[in-house]
Amino acid sequence: MPTDGLDQAIISAGLALLTADVQLVVFDGVVPNPTPTPPYAVVYSTISRPSEDPDNSANGRTSVWVARWIVHCVGSTASASRAVAQRVRTQLLDVRPVVSGLSCGLIRMEDDTQPPQRDESTGVLVMDSVATYRLRATS
Repeated sequence: MPTDGLDQAIISAGLALLTADVQLVVFDGVVPNPTPTPPYAVVYSTISRPSEDPDNSANGRTSVWVARWIVHCVGSTASASRAVAQRVRTQLLDVRPVVSGLSCGLIRMEDDTQPPQRDESTGVLVMDSVATYRLRATS
């Protein structure tokens, strides 16, 4: 089945912004085994196509993409986790990515950010804060 590739292009644009910070280690949804030493960011990405958006085409075709990057900012301390979160925010917030074939808005931070939480699931204490960034694009 053919695809226009736009979903992956949007997600890749956000990941490219993050990896442009060469001091920021970024994993796309999977942390390698064995687990690396923090700090790092783990990014989970989603795309939605809201069917009732007022910017959809008059012909009924969905022409709106909403991308979300849910970023886990992992550090060995709460302070280190916040430092990763700040690097992520610097790379994403208020940036207008370029995706061929789409008109992209600015990347915004959603309000459901979570402060650093203890995670000892790997046997080593790390602190993990979570922030979600959203982009709305139209064709």
